Amino acid sequence: MATCTVTVVARTAHAKSVRHLALLRVVAQGVVGSKGGPPEAVVERLLCVQAQDLWSAAASVALRTGGSIADVHAALDGGTVVRGWLLRDTLHLAASHDLGLLHTVQMWRPAGAVTRRQLGMTPAQLSRAERIALAAVAGGPIPRAQLIEAWEAGGTDTGRQRGYLLIALLCQLGILCLGPVRNGQQMSIAAAEWLGERPALLERDEALEALARRYFLGHGPATPSDLARWANLTVRDTKAAVALARPHLAAITVEDAEYLLDPATPDVLASCDTEARDVIALAPFDELLFGYRDRAATLPDDRVAAVFPHSNGVPNGTVLFDGQVSATWKRPKGRDEQEVEVDLLVPVPKQAVDQARLRVAALTAYR
Repeated sequence: MATCTVTVVARTAHAKSVRHLALLRVVAQGVVGSKGGPPEAVVERLLCVQAQDLWSAAASVALRTGGSIADVHAALDGGTVVRGWLLRDTLHLAASHDLGLLHTVQMWRPAGAVTRRQLGMTPAQLSRAERIALAAVAGGPIPRAQLIEAWEAGGTDTGRQRGYLLIALLCQLGILCLGPVRNGQQMSIAAAEWLGERPALLERDEALEALARRYFLGHGPATPSDLARWANLTVRDTKAAVALARPHLAAITVEDAEYLLDPATPDVLASCDTEARDVIALAPFDELLFGYRDRAATLPDDRVAAVFPHSNGVPNGTVLFDGQVSATWKRPKGRDEQEVEVDLLVPVPKQAVDQARLRVAALTAYR
């Protein structure tokens, strides 16, 4: 993206408030302002998009493109967008040409070390599971259930989430990958067949600079602590990454804390302030909530329990008003069910309530 290659001298200014911080993030993430473009451009802007739930990830991207979930699935089918365990050992979407950078970052931590311990598999058992998997996908992409069946038939225990963890580990190791979407589910396929040769790794300083620069351009205003949590970096690597990226970024101060961002973001917000303050429906797992260690600017502490009502961390959908989460919603259970629940967390004008229902209905209509 063009904004990722422009070098500017960092500047410092004072943001008006925490609420202003939230509005700047709405703009930086492409929810309003520079909205549009193909799915791969939207994903590239954010570098990685949380994708534990495929529908939520695709809806989040579609919201930013103004297109449809079908467009996102087409990008996955075409290989321009890839879904995998690319960041924090969690499923994310990324542009395929960013895999070299993301694989480099993964190499700094032993890939799949936690997964290996969770699996409790010996090297011989893992090697056998790999051979079974490659034989199963030799004829082309298959659904997860079929891969699990192949492992069970070959004597590999897949109970207690072991099948899911094994797929994640083999994807991290570059043996399998998630490929085309069929009936809303991604198929498993051999990585070499789907992605070709594994992208070249970057030099450490090059990767650190690119990682931090890309994160702050697509997520800023954000702090180094936000970056560290998002990319699972050590304190040392975070400091180095921020120092390398700082010449490309601007800085603002909010309540005595410094936040880094794209120098263009404040001007973009000024040009679409009304749109940024308007009602916005977000899918569960949207990057506006999951892209930061401290998300209080968008989600005040007294509203967290309503968004994350379950101990497993699966969130409800949210509705923003004036940049902050003001309501939650739940996705209809049936494909033909269009009625959605919108639960207000704070008082908002009646017109905003009506808009919220319409925006949520439009978001859940993405199939």
